[in-house]
Amino acid sequence: MNTWYYVSVWLHILGATFWIGGMLFLPLVLLPSIKNNYERTQLLMVTGLKFRFYGYIVLALMLVTGMLNMGFKGVQFSWRFFNETHYGRLVILKVILFVSLVAISLTHDLLAGRKFLEQMQKEQSAKLKLIARWTGRILLLISLIMAYIGVLLSRGA
Repeated sequence: MNTWYYVSVWLHILGATFWIGGMLFLPLVLLPSIKNNYERTQLLMVTGLKFRFYGYIVLALMLVTGMLNMGFKGVQFSWRFFNETHYGRLVILKVILFVSLVAISLTHDLLAGRKFLEQMQKEQSAKLKLIARWTGRILLLISLIMAYIGVLLSRGA
């Protein structure tokens, strides 16, 4: 393998680390830390918007590096490869999960998250809070599954 392959894998791993780490940081560190803070809504909104900005950059980076990684490994982009090999089926599963992750993330950020933050400024909306919480959990679960599939793919499973 050439140096560019290792750089691409390294960037892909850094991206996954940033994405999953940020998703764990928000509910495990930030939210408990600001639970009783009178500026809770403002802190959550600013942090969420900042993470969203960098998060989508990281997702784009991971899409590019994921495709580069397969190219560097000599993956043949053919119907036969994706249908008849275990590796190909894992790649298809990871792509489906990635598309799902982006769709749910957009829903979380642009619909549920935004409406929830607006409602937090006015009053607590239990339904929106539940939707925002569960879309976040689903995103984390999909991300962890994708990381596991990445390990399988990198180890030749």
